[in-house]
Amino acid sequence: MKNTDRTLVAGLTVIGILVAAGVLTNTVYLVAGGVAAALLAGMFVANPPGLAAMLFGVQIVFTTSLLGSISFYAGPFRLGMVDLLQVWIFFLWIGAFIDGDGRISRTRSGNLVLVLVSLGFFAFIHGVAAGYDAETAAVFLKTIMGYMFFFPAMWIVKDRRNMKILVSTVLAASVVAAVWVILKGYTGGEGVYLRQTSGLRVSSREVNVVVTGLLLVTMLLWKRYRSVPVVPSVAAILVMGAAILLGQSRALWLAVSAGALMAFVADMSRPGEGGVKFSRLVSRILLLVVFIGGSIAFVAAAGLLSAGDVAARTGGADGGLSGDASLWARFLSWWEIIRTVTASPFTLIFGTGFGHRITYFRPDLAVRVSIPSVDGSFFQLLLNLGLSGSLTLAFLYAGGIAGSFRTALKTVSEGKTVLALWLTASFTALTIAALSGSLITNYRFTSLWAFMFAILETIRVKSSRKS
Repeated sequence: MKNTDRTLVAGLTVIGILVAAGVLTNTVYLVAGGVAAALLAGMFVANPPGLAAMLFGVQIVFTTSLLGSISFYAGPFRLGMVDLLQVWIFFLWIGAFIDGDGRISRTRSGNLVLVLVSLGFFAFIHGVAAGYDAETAAVFLKTIMGYMFFFPAMWIVKDRRNMKILVSTVLAASVVAAVWVILKGYTGGEGVYLRQTSGLRVSSREVNVVVTGLLLVTMLLWKRYRSVPVVPSVAAILVMGAAILLGQSRALWLAVSAGALMAFVADMSRPGEGGVKFSRLVSRILLLVVFIGGSIAFVAAAGLLSAGDVAARTGGADGGLSGDASLWARFLSWWEIIRTVTASPFTLIFGTGFGHRITYFRPDLAVRVSIPSVDGSFFQLLLNLGLSGSLTLAFLYAGGIAGSFRTALKTVSEGKTVLALWLTASFTALTIAALSGSLITNYRFTSLWAFMFAILETIRVKSSRKS
Protein backbone atom coordinates (compact mmCIF):
# COMPACT_ATOMS: atom_id res chain seq x y z
CA MET A 1 0.00 0.00 0.00
CA LYS A 2 1.36 3.43 -1.00
CA ASN A 3 1.88 6.23 1.50
CA THR A 4 -0.99 8.28 0.03
CA ASP A 5 -3.28 5.28 0.41
CA ARG A 6 -2.23 4.83 4.02
CA THR A 7 -2.89 8.51 4.69
CA LEU A 8 -6.35 8.29 3.14
CA VAL A 9 -7.29 5.14 5.05
CA ALA A 10 -5.91 6.55 8.29
CA GLY A 11 -7.72 9.86 7.81
CA LEU A 12 -11.07 8.24 7.05
CA THR A 13 -10.61 5.83 9.98
CA VAL A 14 -9.92 8.70 12.37
CA ILE A 15 -12.95 10.57 11.07
CA GLY A 16 -15.12 7.49 11.61
CA ILE A 17 -13.86 7.07 15.18
CA LEU A 18 -14.42 10.75 15.94
CA VAL A 19 -17.94 10.63 14.55
CA ALA A 20 -18.79 7.61 16.70
CA ALA A 21 -17.30 9.32 19.76
CA GLY A 22 -19.23 12.50 19.02
CA VAL A 23 -22.52 10.62 18.67
CA LEU A 24 -22.01 8.69 21.91
CA THR A 25 -20.78 11.61 24.01
CA ASN A 26 -22.59 14.48 22.29
CA THR A 27 -19.34 16.43 22.02
CA VAL A 28 -20.07 18.11 18.70
CA TYR A 29 -17.28 20.69 18.85
CA LEU A 30 -14.70 18.07 19.79
CA VAL A 31 -15.74 16.00 16.77
CA ALA A 32 -15.61 19.04 14.48
CA GLY A 33 -12.15 19.98 15.73
CA GLY A 34 -10.89 16.42 15.35
CA VAL A 35 -12.22 16.13 11.81
CA ALA A 36 -10.68 19.49 10.89
CA ALA A 37 -7.32 18.21 12.18
CA ALA A 38 -7.65 15.02 10.12
CA LEU A 39 -8.49 17.00 7.01
CA LEU A 40 -5.54 19.33 7.56
CA ALA A 41 -3.29 16.28 7.77
CA GLY A 42 -4.62 15.16 4.41
CA MET A 43 -4.06 18.60 2.93
CA PHE A 44 -0.38 18.60 3.78
CA VAL A 45 0.27 15.49 1.71
CA ALA A 46 -1.31 17.23 -1.33
CA ASN A 47 -3.23 14.15 -2.39
CA PRO A 48 -6.06 15.36 -4.71
CA PRO A 49 -8.01 12.06 -4.95
CA GLY A 50 -7.61 11.56 -1.21
CA LEU A 51 -8.84 15.06 -0.49
CA ALA A 52 -11.77 14.62 -2.84
CA ALA A 53 -12.61 11.32 -1.14
CA MET A 54 -12.58 13.07 2.23
CA LEU A 55 -14.76 15.82 0.78
CA PHE A 56 -17.40 13.30 -0.31
CA GLY A 57 -17.13 11.35 2.94
CA VAL A 58 -17.67 14.44 5.05
CA GLN A 59 -20.44 15.76 2.82
CA ILE A 60 -22.40 12.54 2.77
CA VAL A 61 -21.96 11.19 6.30
CA PHE A 62 -22.10 14.28 8.50
CA THR A 63 -25.40 15.97 9.24
CA THR A 64 -25.98 19.59 8.28
CA SER A 65 -26.10 20.67 11.93
CA LEU A 66 -22.75 19.02 12.67
CA LEU A 67 -21.11 20.59 9.64
CA GLY A 68 -22.53 23.98 10.56
CA SER A 69 -21.34 23.84 14.17
CA ILE A 70 -17.88 25.17 13.30
CA SER A 71 -17.47 27.87 10.68
CA PHE A 72 -16.29 31.42 10.09
CA TYR A 73 -17.23 34.29 7.80
CA ALA A 74 -15.18 35.53 4.86
CA GLY A 75 -17.14 38.63 3.89
CA PRO A 76 -20.72 37.52 3.18
CA PHE A 77 -19.65 33.87 2.85
CA ARG A 78 -20.02 31.47 5.74
CA LEU A 79 -17.29 28.84 5.34
CA GLY A 80 -17.26 25.45 7.03
CA MET A 81 -15.06 22.37 6.87
CA VAL A 82 -16.41 21.08 3.55
CA ASP A 83 -16.02 24.52 1.99
CA LEU A 84 -12.41 24.82 3.13
CA LEU A 85 -11.56 21.36 1.85
CA GLN A 86 -13.14 22.07 -1.51
CA VAL A 87 -11.27 25.40 -1.76
CA TRP A 88 -8.02 23.56 -1.11
CA ILE A 89 -8.77 21.07 -3.90
CA PHE A 90 -9.35 24.04 -6.21
CA PHE A 91 -5.96 25.42 -5.23
CA LEU A 92 -4.37 22.08 -6.12
CA TRP A 93 -6.18 22.14 -9.46
CA ILE A 94 -4.98 25.68 -10.18
CA GLY A 95 -1.42 24.47 -9.55
CA ALA A 96 -1.96 21.60 -11.95
CA PHE A 97 -3.43 24.01 -14.49
CA ILE A 98 -0.33 26.19 -14.29
CA ASP A 99 1.84 23.12 -14.84
CA GLY A 100 -0.24 22.18 -17.88
CA ASP A 101 -1.83 19.11 -16.28
CA GLY A 102 -5.21 20.55 -15.33
CA ARG A 103 -6.24 22.08 -18.63
CA ILE A 104 -9.98 22.55 -19.13
CA SER A 105 -11.36 20.35 -21.90
CA ARG A 106 -14.41 21.75 -23.66
CA THR A 107 -17.33 19.41 -23.04
CA ARG A 108 -21.10 19.74 -23.19
CA SER A 109 -21.54 19.45 -19.44
CA GLY A 110 -18.64 21.80 -18.78
CA ASN A 111 -20.08 24.52 -21.03
CA LEU A 112 -23.46 24.30 -19.28
CA VAL A 113 -21.78 24.40 -15.87
CA LEU A 114 -19.96 27.60 -16.86
CA VAL A 115 -23.23 29.17 -18.01
CA LEU A 116 -25.04 28.09 -14.82
CA VAL A 117 -22.32 29.42 -12.50
CA SER A 118 -22.08 32.69 -14.48
CA LEU A 119 -25.83 33.18 -14.10
CA GLY A 120 -25.41 32.38 -10.41
CA PHE A 121 -22.82 35.15 -9.97
CA PHE A 122 -25.14 37.55 -11.75
CA ALA A 123 -28.04 36.49 -9.47
CA PHE A 124 -25.84 37.07 -6.40
CA ILE A 125 -24.85 40.58 -7.51
CA HIS A 126 -28.44 41.29 -8.55
CA GLY A 127 -29.80 40.11 -5.20
CA VAL A 128 -27.31 42.08 -3.07
CA ALA A 129 -27.85 45.21 -5.19
CA ALA A 130 -31.61 44.82 -4.66
CA GLY A 131 -31.08 44.90 -0.90
CA TYR A 132 -31.70 41.24 -0.13
CA ASP A 133 -29.85 39.60 2.77
CA ALA A 134 -26.23 39.11 1.61
CA GLU A 135 -25.67 35.99 3.72
CA THR A 136 -28.74 34.27 2.27
CA ALA A 137 -27.68 35.24 -1.26
CA ALA A 138 -24.18 33.87 -0.54
CA VAL A 139 -25.58 30.51 0.58
CA PHE A 140 -27.41 30.10 -2.73
CA LEU A 141 -24.33 31.12 -4.71
CA LYS A 142 -22.13 28.71 -2.77
CA THR A 143 -24.31 25.73 -3.65
CA ILE A 144 -24.41 26.70 -7.34
CA MET A 145 -20.64 27.16 -7.30
CA GLY A 146 -20.39 23.53 -6.19
CA TYR A 147 -20.93 22.59 -9.84
CA MET A 148 -17.53 24.15 -10.58
CA PHE A 149 -16.04 21.05 -8.98
CA PHE A 150 -16.69 19.50 -12.40
CA PHE A 151 -13.41 20.95 -13.69
CA PRO A 152 -10.96 19.76 -10.99
CA ALA A 153 -12.86 16.46 -10.99
CA MET A 154 -12.12 16.09 -14.72
CA TRP A 155 -8.44 16.56 -13.86
CA ILE A 156 -8.50 14.10 -10.95
CA VAL A 157 -10.44 11.27 -12.64
CA LYS A 158 -8.21 11.21 -15.73
CA ASP A 159 -6.41 8.51 -13.78
CA ARG A 160 -8.61 5.41 -13.78
CA ARG A 161 -7.39 4.49 -10.33
CA ASN A 162 -8.48 7.86 -8.94
CA MET A 163 -11.93 7.40 -10.43
CA LYS A 164 -12.20 4.02 -8.73
CA ILE A 165 -11.16 5.53 -5.38
CA LEU A 166 -13.78 8.28 -5.56
CA VAL A 167 -16.61 6.03 -6.77
CA SER A 168 -15.78 3.56 -3.99
CA THR A 169 -15.83 6.43 -1.49
CA VAL A 170 -19.28 7.53 -2.64
CA LEU A 171 -20.49 3.95 -2.28
CA ALA A 172 -19.00 3.40 1.18
CA ALA A 173 -20.14 6.80 2.46
CA SER A 174 -23.68 6.13 1.19
CA VAL A 175 -23.86 2.93 3.20
CA VAL A 176 -22.52 4.68 6.31
CA ALA A 177 -25.00 7.53 5.80
CA ALA A 178 -27.84 5.00 5.55
CA VAL A 179 -26.78 3.47 8.88
CA TRP A 180 -26.64 7.00 10.32
CA VAL A 181 -30.21 7.71 9.17
CA ILE A 182 -31.44 4.47 10.74
CA LEU A 183 -29.67 5.31 14.01
CA LYS A 184 -31.34 8.72 13.99
CA GLY A 185 -34.64 6.88 13.87
CA TYR A 186 -33.77 5.37 17.25
CA THR A 187 -32.11 8.38 18.88
CA GLY A 188 -34.42 11.12 17.58
CA GLY A 189 -33.26 14.71 17.26
CA GLU A 190 -33.46 17.22 14.44
CA GLY A 191 -35.59 16.12 11.49
CA VAL A 192 -37.01 13.06 13.27
CA TYR A 193 -40.73 13.11 14.00
CA LEU A 194 -43.90 11.03 13.94
CA ARG A 195 -46.59 11.45 11.31
CA GLN A 196 -50.12 10.67 12.38
CA THR A 197 -50.87 8.60 9.29
CA SER A 198 -47.53 7.06 8.28
CA GLY A 199 -45.44 6.80 11.44
CA LEU A 200 -41.77 7.65 11.91
CA ARG A 201 -40.07 9.96 9.45
CA VAL A 202 -36.36 10.84 9.36
CA SER A 203 -36.15 13.96 7.25
CA SER A 204 -32.44 13.83 6.42
CA ARG A 205 -30.60 15.32 3.45
CA GLU A 206 -28.21 12.38 3.40
CA VAL A 207 -31.03 10.23 2.03
CA ASN A 208 -30.68 12.05 -1.30
CA VAL A 209 -27.16 10.67 -1.72
CA VAL A 210 -28.11 7.27 -0.35
CA VAL A 211 -30.29 6.97 -3.45
CA THR A 212 -27.25 7.18 -5.73
CA GLY A 213 -25.39 4.68 -3.56
CA LEU A 214 -28.30 2.26 -3.73
CA LEU A 215 -28.41 2.53 -7.53
CA LEU A 216 -24.64 1.95 -7.73
CA VAL A 217 -24.79 -1.23 -5.64
CA THR A 218 -27.75 -2.43 -7.70
CA MET A 219 -25.87 -1.93 -10.98
CA LEU A 220 -22.74 -3.60 -9.61
CA LEU A 221 -24.70 -6.60 -8.39
CA TRP A 222 -26.70 -6.81 -11.60
CA LYS A 223 -23.85 -6.52 -14.12
CA ARG A 224 -20.87 -7.88 -12.17
CA TYR A 225 -22.49 -10.48 -9.94
CA ARG A 226 -19.68 -12.95 -10.65
CA SER A 227 -17.03 -10.66 -9.13
CA VAL A 228 -19.07 -8.76 -6.52
CA PRO A 229 -19.67 -10.37 -3.10
CA VAL A 230 -23.40 -11.05 -3.07
CA VAL A 231 -24.11 -11.15 0.68
CA PRO A 232 -22.53 -7.75 1.54
CA SER A 233 -24.17 -6.23 -1.56
CA VAL A 234 -27.62 -7.49 -0.60
CA ALA A 235 -27.09 -6.29 2.99
CA ALA A 236 -26.07 -2.84 1.71
CA ILE A 237 -29.15 -2.67 -0.52
CA LEU A 238 -31.45 -3.55 2.37
CA VAL A 239 -29.81 -1.00 4.69
CA MET A 240 -29.94 1.78 2.11
CA GLY A 241 -33.46 0.81 1.10
CA ALA A 242 -34.51 1.00 4.74
CA ALA A 243 -32.99 4.48 5.08
CA ILE A 244 -34.83 5.70 1.97
CA LEU A 245 -38.09 4.31 3.35
CA LEU A 246 -37.47 6.13 6.66
CA GLY A 247 -37.03 9.33 4.69
CA GLN A 248 -40.73 8.97 3.79
CA SER A 249 -40.22 10.95 0.57
CA ARG A 250 -42.61 9.83 -2.14
CA ALA A 251 -40.59 11.82 -4.68
CA LEU A 252 -37.47 9.78 -3.87
CA TRP A 253 -39.41 6.51 -3.99
CA LEU A 254 -40.65 7.38 -7.46
CA ALA A 255 -37.17 8.61 -8.43
CA VAL A 256 -35.49 5.34 -7.46
CA SER A 257 -38.03 3.29 -9.39
CA ALA A 258 -37.80 5.46 -12.50
CA GLY A 259 -34.00 5.57 -12.38
CA ALA A 260 -33.67 1.81 -12.05
CA LEU A 261 -36.17 1.25 -14.86
CA MET A 262 -34.30 3.65 -17.14
CA ALA A 263 -31.04 1.78 -16.51
CA PHE A 264 -32.73 -1.58 -17.15
CA VAL A 265 -34.09 -0.33 -20.48
CA ALA A 266 -30.65 0.98 -21.45
CA ASP A 267 -28.96 -2.31 -20.65
CA MET A 268 -31.54 -4.46 -22.41
CA SER A 269 -31.25 -2.24 -25.49
CA ARG A 270 -27.50 -2.74 -25.78
CA PRO A 271 -26.20 -4.32 -29.03
CA GLY A 272 -25.73 -8.03 -28.64
CA GLU A 273 -28.35 -8.24 -25.94
CA GLY A 274 -31.01 -9.33 -28.43
CA GLY A 275 -33.13 -6.23 -27.97
CA VAL A 276 -35.65 -5.73 -25.21
CA LYS A 277 -36.71 -9.08 -23.84
CA PHE A 278 -39.98 -9.13 -21.94
CA SER A 279 -38.88 -12.03 -19.71
CA ARG A 280 -35.76 -10.16 -18.60
CA LEU A 281 -37.76 -7.02 -17.90
CA VAL A 282 -40.20 -8.98 -15.75
CA SER A 283 -37.36 -10.68 -13.88
CA ARG A 284 -35.74 -7.32 -13.11
CA ILE A 285 -39.04 -5.88 -11.89
CA LEU A 286 -39.55 -8.93 -9.69
CA LEU A 287 -36.05 -8.44 -8.30
CA LEU A 288 -36.90 -4.85 -7.43
CA VAL A 289 -40.10 -5.99 -5.73
CA VAL A 290 -38.10 -8.48 -3.65
CA PHE A 291 -35.62 -5.81 -2.53
CA ILE A 292 -38.41 -3.35 -1.75
CA GLY A 293 -40.20 -6.02 0.29
CA GLY A 294 -36.94 -6.87 2.05
CA SER A 295 -36.32 -3.24 2.97
CA ILE A 296 -39.85 -2.89 4.34
CA ALA A 297 -39.38 -6.10 6.33
CA PHE A 298 -36.05 -4.76 7.61
CA VAL A 299 -37.49 -1.52 9.06
CA ALA A 300 -40.52 -3.41 10.35
CA ALA A 301 -38.31 -5.93 12.15
CA ALA A 302 -36.28 -3.04 13.57
CA GLY A 303 -39.49 -1.61 15.01
CA LEU A 304 -39.17 1.66 13.09
CA LEU A 305 -41.75 1.47 10.33
CA SER A 306 -44.51 -0.93 9.35
CA ALA A 307 -45.76 -1.98 5.94
CA GLY A 308 -48.98 -0.13 6.76
CA ASP A 309 -47.02 3.08 7.42
CA VAL A 310 -45.30 2.81 4.03
CA ALA A 311 -48.62 2.17 2.30
CA ALA A 312 -50.21 5.15 4.06
CA ARG A 313 -47.40 7.44 2.92
CA THR A 314 -47.93 6.49 -0.74
CA GLY A 315 -51.21 8.39 -0.53
CA GLY A 316 -51.73 11.90 0.83
CA ALA A 317 -51.69 13.17 4.38
CA ASP A 318 -55.45 12.70 4.45
CA GLY A 319 -55.60 9.57 2.34
CA GLY A 320 -55.32 11.07 -1.15
CA LEU A 321 -53.39 13.56 -3.23
CA SER A 322 -56.38 15.89 -3.43
CA GLY A 323 -56.16 16.40 0.35
CA ASP A 324 -52.36 16.37 0.62
CA ALA A 325 -51.44 19.62 2.36
CA SER A 326 -47.72 19.37 1.56
CA LEU A 327 -48.46 18.99 -2.15
CA TRP A 328 -50.80 21.98 -2.12
CA ALA A 329 -48.12 23.99 -0.32
CA ARG A 330 -45.75 23.34 -3.22
CA PHE A 331 -48.39 24.34 -5.77
CA LEU A 332 -49.03 27.60 -3.91
CA SER A 333 -45.32 28.44 -3.74
CA TRP A 334 -44.87 27.67 -7.45
CA TRP A 335 -47.83 29.85 -8.33
CA GLU A 336 -46.32 32.69 -6.32
CA ILE A 337 -43.01 32.23 -8.17
CA ILE A 338 -44.73 32.33 -11.56
CA ARG A 339 -46.65 35.44 -10.50
CA THR A 340 -43.42 37.08 -9.32
CA VAL A 341 -41.22 36.39 -12.35
CA THR A 342 -43.89 37.31 -14.90
CA ALA A 343 -44.11 40.81 -13.42
CA SER A 344 -41.59 42.02 -16.02
CA PRO A 345 -39.68 40.63 -19.03
CA PHE A 346 -36.37 41.07 -17.15
CA THR A 347 -37.39 38.95 -14.14
CA LEU A 348 -38.90 36.36 -16.48
CA ILE A 349 -35.56 35.91 -18.25
CA PHE A 350 -33.06 36.60 -15.44
CA GLY A 351 -35.07 36.19 -12.24
CA THR A 352 -35.16 38.22 -9.04
CA GLY A 353 -31.62 37.43 -7.86
CA PHE A 354 -30.57 35.34 -4.86
CA GLY A 355 -32.16 36.24 -1.55
CA HIS A 356 -35.62 37.24 -2.80
CA ARG A 357 -38.32 36.03 -0.41
CA ILE A 358 -41.75 34.91 -1.56
CA THR A 359 -44.76 35.15 0.74
CA TYR A 360 -47.56 32.61 0.56
CA PHE A 361 -49.85 30.49 2.73
CA ARG A 362 -48.66 27.00 3.67
CA PRO A 363 -51.65 24.75 4.38
CA ASP A 364 -49.37 22.05 5.82
CA LEU A 365 -48.22 24.47 8.54
CA ALA A 366 -51.43 26.53 8.63
CA VAL A 367 -49.42 29.77 8.58
CA ARG A 368 -48.36 32.44 6.11
CA VAL A 369 -44.61 32.28 5.48
CA SER A 370 -41.99 34.49 3.83
CA ILE A 371 -38.97 32.43 2.72
CA PRO A 372 -36.22 32.59 0.06
CA SER A 373 -36.14 28.85 -0.69
CA VAL A 374 -38.82 26.57 -2.12
CA ASP A 375 -39.27 22.86 -2.78
CA GLY A 376 -38.53 22.29 -6.45
CA SER A 377 -35.09 22.92 -7.94
CA PHE A 378 -36.30 24.15 -11.31
CA PHE A 379 -38.80 26.55 -9.74
CA GLN A 380 -36.08 27.74 -7.35
CA LEU A 381 -33.89 28.74 -10.29
CA LEU A 382 -36.89 30.16 -12.12
CA LEU A 383 -37.33 32.53 -9.18
CA ASN A 384 -33.66 33.48 -8.78
CA LEU A 385 -32.21 33.09 -12.29
CA GLY A 386 -35.34 33.22 -14.44
CA LEU A 387 -35.95 31.05 -17.47
CA SER A 388 -32.26 31.29 -18.42
CA GLY A 389 -31.15 29.51 -15.24
CA SER A 390 -34.00 27.02 -15.05
CA LEU A 391 -33.51 25.93 -18.68
CA THR A 392 -29.73 25.70 -18.26
CA LEU A 393 -30.19 23.34 -15.32
CA ALA A 394 -32.76 21.34 -17.29
CA PHE A 395 -30.41 21.02 -20.28
CA LEU A 396 -27.55 19.98 -17.99
CA TYR A 397 -29.48 17.09 -16.45
CA ALA A 398 -31.27 16.14 -19.66
CA GLY A 399 -27.84 15.91 -21.26
CA GLY A 400 -26.64 13.78 -18.36
CA ILE A 401 -29.51 11.32 -18.79
CA ALA A 402 -29.22 11.14 -22.57
CA GLY A 403 -25.42 11.06 -22.56
CA SER A 404 -25.11 8.28 -20.01
CA PHE A 405 -27.90 6.33 -21.76
CA ARG A 406 -26.05 6.53 -25.10
CA THR A 407 -22.76 5.65 -23.43
CA ALA A 408 -24.35 2.56 -21.90
CA LEU A 409 -25.50 1.50 -25.38
CA LYS A 410 -22.10 2.00 -27.03
CA THR A 411 -19.46 0.95 -24.49
CA VAL A 412 -18.12 -2.60 -24.54
CA SER A 413 -16.14 -2.44 -21.28
CA GLU A 414 -17.97 -4.09 -18.39
CA GLY A 415 -16.67 -1.53 -15.89
CA LYS A 416 -17.69 1.44 -18.04
CA THR A 417 -21.07 -0.16 -18.63
CA VAL A 418 -21.70 -0.32 -14.90
CA LEU A 419 -20.74 3.34 -14.50
CA ALA A 420 -22.88 4.40 -17.48
CA LEU A 421 -25.92 2.51 -16.17
CA TRP A 422 -25.38 3.94 -12.69
CA LEU A 423 -25.20 7.46 -14.09
CA THR A 424 -28.29 6.88 -16.23
CA ALA A 425 -30.24 5.75 -13.19
CA SER A 426 -28.84 8.44 -10.90
CA PHE A 427 -29.35 11.41 -13.23
CA THR A 428 -32.91 10.22 -13.89
CA ALA A 429 -33.58 9.83 -10.16
CA LEU A 430 -32.06 13.21 -9.27
CA THR A 431 -34.04 15.00 -11.97
CA ILE A 432 -37.35 13.47 -10.90
CA ALA A 433 -36.70 14.12 -7.21
CA ALA A 434 -35.65 17.69 -8.02
CA LEU A 435 -39.09 18.41 -9.50
CA SER A 436 -40.48 18.66 -5.97
CA GLY A 437 -37.27 18.99 -3.93
CA SER A 438 -34.16 21.17 -3.86
CA LEU A 439 -31.41 18.56 -3.81
CA ILE A 440 -29.66 19.81 -6.96
CA THR A 441 -29.80 23.54 -6.15
CA ASN A 442 -30.03 24.18 -2.39
CA TYR A 443 -28.08 21.36 -0.75
CA ARG A 444 -24.32 20.98 -0.29
CA PHE A 445 -24.17 17.93 -2.60
CA THR A 446 -23.82 19.90 -5.84
CA SER A 447 -20.07 19.15 -5.99
CA LEU A 448 -20.91 15.45 -5.83
CA TRP A 449 -23.34 15.76 -8.75
CA ALA A 450 -20.62 17.68 -10.65
CA PHE A 451 -18.26 14.77 -10.01
CA MET A 452 -20.78 12.41 -11.59
CA PHE A 453 -20.96 14.62 -14.69
CA ALA A 454 -17.14 14.52 -14.79
CA ILE A 455 -17.21 10.71 -14.82
CA LEU A 456 -19.63 10.75 -17.75
CA GLU A 457 -17.57 13.23 -19.76
CA THR A 458 -14.32 11.38 -18.99
CA ILE A 459 -15.77 8.11 -20.27
CA ARG A 460 -17.08 9.83 -23.40
CA VAL A 461 -13.77 11.58 -24.11
CA LYS A 462 -11.76 8.38 -23.72
CA SER A 463 -14.24 6.42 -25.85
CA SER A 464 -14.12 9.02 -28.64
CA ARG A 465 -10.30 8.95 -28.64
CA LYS A 466 -10.26 5.17 -29.01
CA SER A 467 -12.74 5.29 -31.87
